Amino acid sequence: MKIGLILPYEGGLPFAEALEMTQRAEALGFDSVWVPEAWGTDAISMLGALSARTERIRLGTGIVNVFSRTPTLLGQTAATLDLISNGRFILGLGTSGHQVVSGWHGMRFDRPLQRMRETVEIVRRVLRQERLGFEGEIFTLDQGLKLLARPVRPSVPIFLATLTPAGLRLTGEVADGWIPTL
Repeated sequence: MKIGLILPYEGGLPFAEALEMTQRAEALGFDSVWVPEAWGTDAISMLGALSARTERIRLGTGIVNVFSRTPTLLGQTAATLDLISNGRFILGLGTSGHQVVSGWHGMRFDRPLQRMRETVEIVRRVLRQERLGFEGEIFTLDQGLKLLARPVRPSVPIFLATLTPAGLRLTGEVADGWIPTL
């Protein structure tokens, strides 16, 4: 069995505490540490800093939502964190909810599962450094651009946080793992 730790995000966990918890988890043999994001600290920045101060433990977003960042930016981010962590990064994605998406980011919470499906497909193409041509129901990419950075792995694991029957089906279809977050 693999054990992971989800860092708390309530109250803005100071970096020193997050680092201490992560290093202790690594020393105790934990498999992974997950950094959540809602309207507290930015998960990506925290993971970049944690990856520079750890050696073995896998590091994941637990989760970032698919509304506040474009799929191509998520792909760039995954590639960069995979480089910084030397292949230890896991991209945890979710749809979040109205409170975060609309209330915090000011975006319409529209067609979340379709957005997540297309996001995963585009992120995978970005990480494989494919020239992007994509025509979806949510996203259109027609310039043929490709990622210039070279990730450590061309298939960074993507985990989805889903709870509904339709979301769980999507996870089974497109993800490498599941984050059962309430």
